[in-house]
Amino acid sequence: MKKFATVTASFMIMLCIGSLYAWSIIASELIENHGFSSSQSQIIFALIIAVFPVTMIFVGRLGSRVKYRYFGYISGILFFLGYYLASYSQGNFIWILLSIGLLSGIATGFGYWVALTAPVQWFPKKKGLITGIAAAGFGLGAVLMSEISECLLNQDHDILQLLKMIGITYGLIILMVSNFIFPAETTPGERTESANASSFFSTAVFRRLCLGIFLGTFAGLLVIGSLIMIGSQYDITAQILVLGVSVFAISNFSGRLVWGGLSDYLGASLSIFLALLVQSLAIISLNIFPLSDVTYLILIFLIGFGFGGNFVLFAKETAQIFGVQNLGVVYPYVFLGYAVAGIAGPISGGVLYDFSGSFFYAIILASLMSLLGSFLFLKQVLIADHSPGLNNAL
Repeated sequence: MKKFATVTASFMIMLCIGSLYAWSIIASELIENHGFSSSQSQIIFALIIAVFPVTMIFVGRLGSRVKYRYFGYISGILFFLGYYLASYSQGNFIWILLSIGLLSGIATGFGYWVALTAPVQWFPKKKGLITGIAAAGFGLGAVLMSEISECLLNQDHDILQLLKMIGITYGLIILMVSNFIFPAETTPGERTESANASSFFSTAVFRRLCLGIFLGTFAGLLVIGSLIMIGSQYDITAQILVLGVSVFAISNFSGRLVWGGLSDYLGASLSIFLALLVQSLAIISLNIFPLSDVTYLILIFLIGFGFGGNFVLFAKETAQIFGVQNLGVVYPYVFLGYAVAGIAGPISGGVLYDFSGSFFYAIILASLMSLLGSFLFLKQVLIADHSPGLNNAL
């Protein structure tokens, strides 16, 4: 039962820390009520995205020496502190940047590492599916957060009160479910070749994975961070704008499950190619087609569906090549591509909007980046996929 408890607890942790993908709701409130610029709102979001992959590298080095549940405890405490302190900021940009951007970013790194690594180690033969289930919670978190936010804001709670409630509730949930995270049991005498930075940094496959996740997530994060503002420029109704956040989160959630399951049959390279191609075509369609409420929601769903594949397929491919037991060591370094994208994507979107007064050029940039990521794996689709195992990767 420990393996099923671990998967369930991991999903719950991901559900809490995945609330960051509803950032556009918080961002729009900060802009409207506290005088934030679009760029400032995206700098906070970018810091969260940048900090948590870097934190994962530190956690990965401790993974074999510290009980997994303790990483969950740290995540819960820091998540609580980040949002709780932000609620007393009175709308001060630096205060919110340090509390939510830094503290909750570190919390997300601890939580994401343990919630992704622990369940995959229990199910080494179903890496794609289990990675998809765990990562799906991260995508679904925005659905829950958007519904909670809409309900509380409609009841005349301001954004700072909302931040306090998020910190207390989610922090406690993470702390409680962390008690049900267990390390996988190993077979006596079983040996796994250990990976270290010098053994994989110089490999072509590592560079391709790192660059691929950068290109794919750059595109998606640019759109996510400004989702409501993008819809507003097309005169989409207010209700649909809020619904769009939930639609994106649901498609992000379902995309992680579907791409994870498909990758066990199609292979990760073909799945990455298809996921990033879908994302690219859907993003550029925001500029090409006249948007109604319905077409806007359809395109947002497709963008989220493609985007979700990033967080399953690159982790699955890392585990396939370097070994399941090395996932917690290697993947945080691959995920650095996501950290760079977390800074470059949202900020690029905010800056392009501030200068042009439109998201037209930002959308073109996002689509192009996703298309480049797709083509990066086209060669692997056309030739025989690389064999699993650390030695073959090297």
